[in-house]
Amino acid sequence: MNDPVHESGSDDVEGIRVLHVDDDGAFADLVATYLERLDDAFSVRSETAARDALETLGSGSFDCIVSDYDMPGMTGLELLDAVRSNDIDVPFVLFTGKGSEEIASDAIAAGATDYIQKEGGTDQYTVLANRVRNAVDQYRSKRALASSQERLSRFIEQSPLGTIEYDETFEIVRTNPAAETILGYDAEELVGETWTPFVPTDQHRTVAAVERDLLANRGGFRSVNENVTADGERIRCTWYNQVVTDDDGEVIRVFSQFEDITEREERKRRLERTNAVLSTVFDALPHGVLAEDADRRVLTVNDRLFELFGMEEIPAEAVGADCVEFARDASDRFADPEEFLTRVNAIIERGEPVRNERLALADGRGLIRTYRPIDLPDGRGHLWLYRNAEDGS
Repeated sequence: MNDPVHESGSDDVEGIRVLHVDDDGAFADLVATYLERLDDAFSVRSETAARDALETLGSGSFDCIVSDYDMPGMTGLELLDAVRSNDIDVPFVLFTGKGSEEIASDAIAAGATDYIQKEGGTDQYTVLANRVRNAVDQYRSKRALASSQERLSRFIEQSPLGTIEYDETFEIVRTNPAAETILGYDAEELVGETWTPFVPTDQHRTVAAVERDLLANRGGFRSVNENVTADGERIRCTWYNQVVTDDDGEVIRVFSQFEDITEREERKRRLERTNAVLSTVFDALPHGVLAEDADRRVLTVNDRLFELFGMEEIPAEAVGADCVEFARDASDRFADPEEFLTRVNAIIERGEPVRNERLALADGRGLIRTYRPIDLPDGRGHLWLYRNAEDGS
């Protein structure tokens, strides 16, 4: 084994580390010298025996292997076979004085990246440098693309959103487990189909318009549609669509991610109905009501409270207001404003329920106050109820 004079010592990720194998040591050194002179990115390690080259490959990493063909003990093609058997897929360039077309054909058939015949003069080194550079660039691009596709595949497979990949004819080429779960179909039942199995017939025209917009890359990127599962159940889904175009701007892929919002929308409708009922009841209460959040901001207040306090402001405009300021504004309606404020603060600080506490208003009327602390998602809130003392208990 030769001394590793030309072994790479650079950490530059853009560098090209070449392992050159040739039984002519003088020629190997010449090749290394020319390659490194022609391109600063090149760093060449030279070996004069194929078996030594295999050992070197086991202890280091290289971007390209350049090998002679006719070598004692192991030919270049046998070296190539051994390299590929070790799952090393870097470019392999056969650089040989043997000019047989049969050897060139055998080299390519065996998995060699390129075949270059040695010639006299220095131009051969320029040719070799260009071929190695092109082979490495293509290899790196292919690896980068494969890595990107693998990451995309993992993202699709692991995404909690249903994902469907369409080709340029809007034929399904892939689905993920979440899509199968939501729609109730196995991948085999959907791949090769369009969207028709899971779109109700009465929605076909609408979805067809979305398809046309997507293939023209002019819209349809988000939509809410009714869908139908394999069991015939109608569900409602939100769809997020993304197109992939080629260099000419033509759509070559459409990725559709979706989620079943049926239960969410049903909860929303139930909540809206409940809120409507509660709002009606709240507004009709004979008691004045004020609720504060943990930061002492008004959560809600009803008309009856303003009526009891003799305040002319609009209750809806008080929502979000500082309750300390609100109490101060209301205090002059009471016979003893300072006592009103002091007592409110004391109740808040103590944090215990108060029931049927009597208050005197400045106009001679009386109010009954009840207080309850309430648990809210962001901390302890406060609920105040006021009623006219003349209404009885």
